[in-house]
Amino acid sequence: MLDVPVPFSSRYSYHTIFSDVCKTRFNHLATRLSLTLTFFQALIIALLCRGYGSHLEWALMFPLRFMLMYLSSLLIVITRKNYLHVEFKGYSNLIRLILGQLFSLSTLVYQLIYTICCLFLSLAVSDSLGLGSMSSSHAVTQCYRLYIWILIPTVYTLQHSLFDLDRLSFNFETHFQPPQQYIASSVRRVFVKIMILTVSLAFISPPTLALSTSHWSIGFSNHVKLIVLSFWIFANLEFVNVAFNAHMSIGCLHKGKPISSLSSTPMETLVTGLSSKRLFTKLTAFQELSYRATSSDLSLRLPLYHKRYKNSHIWPVILRESLLVIQETNDAVTKYLNTLENTMSSRNGLKYKFHHSYGSENENLFGNQATVTATGSSFDMYNFPGSAPKDSSGSVSHRIILKDDNVLLPKNPRQQGRPTFTGDVLGVSHSYNEPIITHETTFLMIVDRLLRKVKATLNSFFFPSTVSSQDQAPQLSIIEVWSISKRRQAEKLAPLPVCHAECIISLMGLLINAIDEDPKGGVVSSVGEVLKTLERSVGALGRFADWNPDPNKKLNAEKDTPDCISILYDLSISAFLEIVLKYNVLLNDVYLDDDVVKLSKWVLDMCSK
Repeated sequence: MLDVPVPFSSRYSYHTIFSDVCKTRFNHLATRLSLTLTFFQALIIALLCRGYGSHLEWALMFPLRFMLMYLSSLLIVITRKNYLHVEFKGYSNLIRLILGQLFSLSTLVYQLIYTICCLFLSLAVSDSLGLGSMSSSHAVTQCYRLYIWILIPTVYTLQHSLFDLDRLSFNFETHFQPPQQYIASSVRRVFVKIMILTVSLAFISPPTLALSTSHWSIGFSNHVKLIVLSFWIFANLEFVNVAFNAHMSIGCLHKGKPISSLSSTPMETLVTGLSSKRLFTKLTAFQELSYRATSSDLSLRLPLYHKRYKNSHIWPVILRESLLVIQETNDAVTKYLNTLENTMSSRNGLKYKFHHSYGSENENLFGNQATVTATGSSFDMYNFPGSAPKDSSGSVSHRIILKDDNVLLPKNPRQQGRPTFTGDVLGVSHSYNEPIITHETTFLMIVDRLLRKVKATLNSFFFPSTVSSQDQAPQLSIIEVWSISKRRQAEKLAPLPVCHAECIISLMGLLINAIDEDPKGGVVSSVGEVLKTLERSVGALGRFADWNPDPNKKLNAEKDTPDCISILYDLSISAFLEIVLKYNVLLNDVYLDDDVVKLSKWVLDMCSK
């Protein structure tokens, strides 16, 4: 077992430095953006309220409004910081999602926080909307309180919890995203979401008002005022959440440089991040590794090739941590498919037979002149491990596109899309905690354990497959079989798919660049081990990508939104292709497993056609 290299000082560990960077980003959010926007918003509200009192009252109310709005923003930011996570919560179907989120301590906390924020915001803006005169009627007063204390915070809390908006999502093609760019790209989506929430509330409020006060209506003008108030409150709550996401998902660069460069021993520091148990730190470290591996700047990779500070364990540890992440997903997918096959033994959808001939064993497999077809051409995936069978029309449901030499590099760094892995389990402890994340009190920890006990009891009753048994093979319950969702199951099996993707990109980028930059180094000699792991990913992830839980629905990879495991499968194929093509001549002198040889031969045959 290799020893993980340790920096000269513990204060230069990746988590410590990343914590300081996150604190800086948090301070920019809390002191610059929030204070500035709150000030201008309070000023506008104060100008709209000039006709409702004297100049002295106006001057005294301005700082009060400012403090109320700023406190509401600060409460949301602190709560988001406490429940921040980057992994999917792992609910395999809608039933488990609802049960898991309803019996959640975070939902109760958010309900309380959003209720307090709604109260603060309503006090700050009530006069500017003419809501101060609504207390003339008892029904109107009750409706106003119903909006502020129950309807607005409940609606926003439900959508926040059910869609797991605490999770930070990342794009494996983006290593740095300025907050301004993130917020600007979210304006349209935020506006549409606020409108949907406001309209939904407008339909919910009349029957709720009738049940609570026996009045169906409080007058058209009063309803309009409450709708405007709810729109303004939703806008404030949503903007704070979007601004928090923008500042916490900036990426692995700080002032244009990798985070590990803030240490006196960058590579040793980076390795501590790759092996970190905190998922946010681990993900950011692999983002940086991917950035170094695919950068056009050779100086970012030279420390990986050349052993500095007499430390020879840098590359072996990087390789080990990367392969562990990939293999963890492979094992989880294989275990689930075996469980599914045991439960649904009458189905043959998961059983594949390969009869394709890969050529004679004595034939030279490598060293031939492979010609790559034009970018965008696709290969027929017949008889390929993990590929889907052809349908009656002869078309293939899962196709692989061979790209050019820069297959996994962003074509235009300025045109970055939204995160690839979208969708929406916190463990016993937070995935990313001290010193950034605040601590929970003893009371909250007790409540959290009670809620987890209730969820565990319900899961063991409705979903027996979650309880391991040594006497028999794992089985799925009828509810689980009936409510299977391929996308949610993929998120459960690969809770952090971006980290897996960054591992693949890092290994591919380093191997391809090292053959020219350090041809006699340890990176090049690891090509066999990397190809072996990628071949196993192709087999394991490919089976899941071809699995169709709904037999009445034909697989159509071009039209349907792919799940995260299918994306990882395509990424594994692309990386395998690029490495084999780059190492075509050298592979004759490398020991490879039989499966890797067969897959490599198939790749070269496809490229030469």
